[in-house]
Amino acid sequence: MEYLPPGEGGTTQAGQARQPSGRLLVIDDSQTARKGLSQLLQNKGHSVLTASNGMAGLRVLDRHPEIELILCDLVMPVLDGLGVLKMLASRGELRQHPVIILSSLGEMQRVVACLTAGAMDFVRKPFFPEEMAIRVRNALTLTRTLNNLSSLAHRDPLTGLFNHRVFAEMLQRELSRSQRSGVSLGLLFADLDLFKSVNDRYGHLVGDEVLKEFSRRVLQVARHSDLVARYGGEEFTLLAPEADWEGLHTLAQRVRLAMEEPCVTSAGPVKVTVSIGGAVYDPRQHQAPDHNRLISLADRALYLAKDAGRNRVEISQDDLPLLN
Repeated sequence: MEYLPPGEGGTTQAGQARQPSGRLLVIDDSQTARKGLSQLLQNKGHSVLTASNGMAGLRVLDRHPEIELILCDLVMPVLDGLGVLKMLASRGELRQHPVIILSSLGEMQRVVACLTAGAMDFVRKPFFPEEMAIRVRNALTLTRTLNNLSSLAHRDPLTGLFNHRVFAEMLQRELSRSQRSGVSLGLLFADLDLFKSVNDRYGHLVGDEVLKEFSRRVLQVARHSDLVARYGGEEFTLLAPEADWEGLHTLAQRVRLAMEEPCVTSAGPVKVTVSIGGAVYDPRQHQAPDHNRLISLADRALYLAKDAGRNRVEISQDDLPLLN
């Protein structure tokens, strides 16, 4: 395997459109073919990683998840192009890492099988260089468009956090995983204190700045495995896989302390605190996961934090919220 940094790429004649640079993976058992295709793509401004067979390509992909597009030979030893497609499909990664299959004219039956298995496109070998460049450009454009549309459907447009829909889906999924694996799952509800007064005093634009700053600070203190979402208005949720009561309490305190410093806004510093309620699902104590019960416990703990004076953390343990 070899890494080829992006070349100068871009335009070669006045008036030509610049090719969108991408992060690509070329998988081919022929060293000559790998080098030639990599050089072609490099000259168009792309970053290129290479592998000599499908299994090696998957290992490269594991180390470089930023890869946007895979160009994969159909016939290879160890793991061929169809095998790569099946592996990516089983891992749920074909949308994240689409594949263009490279094949000769005599392999059309297997090409059909690859397209059925989820390949984005195929290019016949030997290929015309400019055709290859255009197909890669079109594939990158389509992939990025689809990713943007997916982001619009799953992200809150103001804060960039996941939206309520994603939270609901991931809560169900993480509860099932928690039950199967026997590890706990923590849930936090965080609500900005007296946020209406911020909007009333400074206006909604400044209020939006505070919401975005809170989101940024939460992401800074959350763990890599946590899922942070905007639940609605000034209320946010945080799913914490494998967090027990003590770990969830520590995480909640980090979120609360992250708002100790005033938010810098266009109207100057604005001090906003946050109240947090949480609950833990422990599969050793509850046989069947109940997402409504977990939400209800965390929500009730949040109201206790509000009633106790705000800028506090309350974590439910079983059905009895404990004051902290």
